[in-house]
Amino acid sequence: MNQSPLVSLVKCQDYTAEALAVALERVLAPLGGMSAFVRPGQSVLIKPNLLADREPHAAVTTHPEVIRAVIRAVRAAGGTPLVGDSPGSAVRLEQVWKTTGVAAVCSSEGVALLNFEKAGSRQFAADSVAFTVAQPVLAADVVINLPKVKTHILTTLTAAVKNVYGTVPGYQKTNLHKLCPTPRRFGHLLLAIYSAVKPALHIADGVWGMEGDGPSAGRPVQLGFLAASADGIAMDMVLCRVLKIKPNSVPYLREILKKGRDANTYFAPPVAGEDPQRLAPPSFALPRAMLPRLIPGPLVRAIEGLFWIRPRFSAACVRCGQCVAACPAQALSLVPDQPKVVLVPHKCIGCCCCHEICPQRAVTMVQSWALRLARRGKGP
Repeated sequence: MNQSPLVSLVKCQDYTAEALAVALERVLAPLGGMSAFVRPGQSVLIKPNLLADREPHAAVTTHPEVIRAVIRAVRAAGGTPLVGDSPGSAVRLEQVWKTTGVAAVCSSEGVALLNFEKAGSRQFAADSVAFTVAQPVLAADVVINLPKVKTHILTTLTAAVKNVYGTVPGYQKTNLHKLCPTPRRFGHLLLAIYSAVKPALHIADGVWGMEGDGPSAGRPVQLGFLAASADGIAMDMVLCRVLKIKPNSVPYLREILKKGRDANTYFAPPVAGEDPQRLAPPSFALPRAMLPRLIPGPLVRAIEGLFWIRPRFSAACVRCGQCVAACPAQALSLVPDQPKVVLVPHKCIGCCCCHEICPQRAVTMVQSWALRLARRGKGP
């Protein structure tokens, strides 16, 4: 049996430099400290979650002060830090950098902020689906993954494994949703990307996270912790324990647990520091609308007219067109004289890209009556 990887948890209540420096040192100590992962002279790619151009207090992106703390820890270990991510709206990259605060941090710390969209990439394949990973990620000696702890309307949880999706440059990410429209296939894809990237270290920003209809339209919630592990799958399993999420509702974790050997390795990873149960918030809201996860694929296809999840646009829609550009199924359009984006229902694949990218929080994912009935009285 493989030895279960260690996950470290420590309390951290705010984003002050002093609090983060102490918490980061403490959370890395059981893992051997930053020097266990970074040797002098190595290039270190720090990969935060920069999903969209939202301010840090919205809890949509990795807080810039967490990025700063990791930059300084990497330098103290003798490494050369670099920062990069491919957000959902790749064409607004400089605006994303500015609004999230990462541009200011990298400027003040003298760290290169990399544009994955222009840096080239290398192709991989998983289950006959091709994807590419940005070349700077593959060229770095060490990759440190800095996810934000949030709910996700498609994957229930977005943390270490889901965060590697941002190493895939450009709108290719949107097309991959079309090629892998079901939670199961998307879970396989995430695991393939995770295996291609091979981050050496994962440090999760759980000081403030997001509950409800994440990853961008949920509610900020103070969780008060940092988490760290050399294994992102183990980290996400432990985060499920903290947030009382059933691992089987997270597509990529369900795929892992279905495999006997990996299930033994990941079912209950050992934890250093805080007890996950004591760290758990008093309440934590999961997404209201999630795709059916327990119905076999052939049955879903046979009754797909009854089981669906689709976007609904509120009056907050300003017709910015970001959702139209992000839709992999070309199910959305801007129609003259219409006050909101128009959906062609039969084209929608329920990928939630429009919900994820909307800067106005004008998109709500709604379920069919059959899906609501099937989920009544059941957990996620």
